[in-house]
Amino acid sequence: MRTESDVFHATFINLAKEEPQPMIVENTYHDYIPFGSDNLFPQALARFARLSPNHRGIINSKHQYIIGDGITSEDESTQELFKQVNYEGESMTEMVNRLLLDDLIFGNGWIELITDRNQTFLWYNPIDATKCRLSKNLNEVMIHPDWGTCTGKDDPQMKCLPLYPNFKKDNRNDFPAYRSVYHLKRYEPEFVYYGIPQYIAAQDSVQIDFKTNKWNLARLKNAFKVSGILVVPVRDKAESKAVIDGLKKEHLKEGDNHKLMTITKTRARSDEKADVTQLIETEQHDEGSWEKLHAQSLSDMIVAHTWFRSLVSIADNTGFDTQRILNEYEIAQNTIITNYQKQYIGMFQRLYRDVLNQEIDMRFVNKPPLSSHDYKMVWEIRKEKGMEYDENDPVQQQIVGVKYAQLKVGDY
Repeated sequence: MRTESDVFHATFINLAKEEPQPMIVENTYHDYIPFGSDNLFPQALARFARLSPNHRGIINSKHQYIIGDGITSEDESTQELFKQVNYEGESMTEMVNRLLLDDLIFGNGWIELITDRNQTFLWYNPIDATKCRLSKNLNEVMIHPDWGTCTGKDDPQMKCLPLYPNFKKDNRNDFPAYRSVYHLKRYEPEFVYYGIPQYIAAQDSVQIDFKTNKWNLARLKNAFKVSGILVVPVRDKAESKAVIDGLKKEHLKEGDNHKLMTITKTRARSDEKADVTQLIETEQHDEGSWEKLHAQSLSDMIVAHTWFRSLVSIADNTGFDTQRILNEYEIAQNTIITNYQKQYIGMFQRLYRDVLNQEIDMRFVNKPPLSSHDYKMVWEIRKEKGMEYDENDPVQQQIVGVKYAQLKVGDY
């Protein structure tokens, strides 16, 4: 049986109560388990989130409602603990804010855990999800700033940290810290090593969204350019090539949405009628199909994200219906928002329990989409309506939307 000193002198140190189970992985890769066929799937997801306005809007909306007004605790010591959770001085709310964004975009979150030999504190540093890959032996997390240029485990920019619950001693800055990485991932069948974002089924719709926006921008930029067939008289093949190359360079650049077919023909001889350059215009009538495609992609993204149109501030034919916003927020609160919050609370409670042997109280402060004066306790509404009320009745202490309560308050 290992003594405490034996444990802390090991290369990897297990600070949790249970030993991790060894796992054997057989694949053809040398050092790490790739994420995607080219190992750059997270980079593609990050690009999607930056290029598609509707996709990013849905992510931002979910992020905002899940975080709400932040994280708190009814226990004063825990509340004090949450004021700073890493060396950079971030609060628990600020740290989870970053972690949750990675979770929503990539379906994965990576947190560096830092403690000392005696496990007297626990700090958290979220790591950019595009930078992390699992090692082949599943014992380490390999961190690299640019996986597109990575040369393997011996790359000088590579940093390796043990996967939780193992810890590794680090003497940087003359401070004997013990570091580990916790991997948060969203379950998806057939994906064993990495999580997959919820919206994965709408990846084609995301591409349609940013491509239609790019097409609209190109149409605006090329408003005075027409499509057609250009007939250009030339002297020989050399001049023909020079004309075509010049047109490609100056008029057919990336982002141009007009189509120009160029035909070169031999110039007339001196005894023939002189040739002139001709442009035969063609018209495109595809605006309607593009608009329908864009609208369909938006609907598909909202469904795949399991989210709600009114919470993304998308106006329908009826405009912004406040009652619909309240109803959809209540549905989101009782399902999606609560589930995310419970998962994060459970994760951090488990980490504090395993590493510090400390039980914590943690909760999210939810923030409704409408201002607080739109909500009151049932007994307050009954009092305003001249009905009998009991402010000590637990049922009448429930908080409800004022407009909704005008119809339902008699049921309480």
